[in-house]
Amino acid sequence: MISASPTVLAIEGDSAWVVILAVSAATLIAVLVLRRLIRHPGGLASGLLLSLPLAVPLIAAVSFDHAALPVVAVLRPISNDLLAQSSELFHVLFMSHDKNVVTAYALYETAGAWMLWIGLTVSSVMLIRRVIGTYLIRRVINQSRPLDATDDAAILTMVESLAARSSLMSVPTVLVMPKGSTGAFAMAGKGGRILLSPELLSELDPQELEGILAHEIAHLEARDVQVTFTAGFLRDLVAWNPIAHMAYRHLLADREVEADRRAVSLTGDPLAVASGLVRLCELRKGRKGRVDLAVAFSGGRVPARVSNLLALADGGMVMRTGGAASYFVAACLVIVVGLQVGAQVSSQDAGAYAIVLGAAGEPTAGSYWAPGERAAFRKMSKEQRLQRGAIVAHRAPTDPIAFKAKFKSDWIEHWKRRSARAGLGHEAQTWDLQQVNLIGGSIGFYRLAPEAI
Repeated sequence: MISASPTVLAIEGDSAWVVILAVSAATLIAVLVLRRLIRHPGGLASGLLLSLPLAVPLIAAVSFDHAALPVVAVLRPISNDLLAQSSELFHVLFMSHDKNVVTAYALYETAGAWMLWIGLTVSSVMLIRRVIGTYLIRRVINQSRPLDATDDAAILTMVESLAARSSLMSVPTVLVMPKGSTGAFAMAGKGGRILLSPELLSELDPQELEGILAHEIAHLEARDVQVTFTAGFLRDLVAWNPIAHMAYRHLLADREVEADRRAVSLTGDPLAVASGLVRLCELRKGRKGRVDLAVAFSGGRVPARVSNLLALADGGMVMRTGGAASYFVAACLVIVVGLQVGAQVSSQDAGAYAIVLGAAGEPTAGSYWAPGERAAFRKMSKEQRLQRGAIVAHRAPTDPIAFKAKFKSDWIEHWKRRSARAGLGHEAQTWDLQQVNLIGGSIGFYRLAPEAI
């Protein structure tokens, strides 16, 4: 139970931003559960499945939203002295805290425009960052040199052999990056390209280098470059959404693990793939190259990847081959779940969601007047007032205007007339304040469900 006087920060449920947040959370949970149940590699199919939490929310927002702007309203209880500030008030809403108490609230201000500008700024920064990153990659490619057919014949033969074992239609081009660049990564287009830093050719032994090359070929085979680029672009469009960042990180981590496993199937040597990954970490450690673009690194997940490769070497993990059928079914389920959540959240009777700033506590029943009860009280004799005093208490003119729910219809008509005289809008609604979660004793998260007037 909350008191009759807290300030309410509310956001309408049919906002596109609310739809995106809700659908992102639902689809991410569904994808992670289904991915764990399927388990086996899926190549492009698994990558597309893990991209759905970034794509489906945007589709749901376009399909179901009724308001593009995130309408964040500041609602305050109306009191007699605040009616003089009619120029700052928009319209009246009636909040029902329980079945017995209703409070009159007014919409004082909205922050939708500010939210929009903040979101656009964050997304613009991320998109500009992506454009700059693409430019740097293109610059590195232009400065890179192809392998020499004479001096690097063994490496070219190794790449041809790995490509033949994969499902690639052509042999990818291997380029050596200029000094100052670190790592190894794959690029799509023109049959695919693999870029290696110079020290990899000199520091890694042939088995380790083969493992690194097989890992990058696995990325090309699964179309990971295209999938992650598209997913990254979708993430940047809604960069204000923290769930989108989580979904993108899960996608990258899954793509790296699957590329490791595919590299093992191409080389037949999990220890060499693991050793190549560790050596790559050692070469990268302590160095800050001009461009650090190693796809093989996912922060703290490298130890987990090495552990998976060692488990494959020890026979503790079995390599599985899987088709796309299970991932197709999983993708259909995720899409259905996401669109269903979007439809429910954006429905007309979904109401709004609010953070209530106020201390918990039940209002005293004696502090509420029914319509006309105050005037009747003033006409009573002293003895009658003393007798009624046990039931009805005096109210200060600055107290929030609240009333018993059994007088709700009379009060709504009364305040429609009074708010119109004060310059407020004629729109009036009643909302049922349903507690979803209570944080501490003074901040609550609620759903505002509309009731019929």
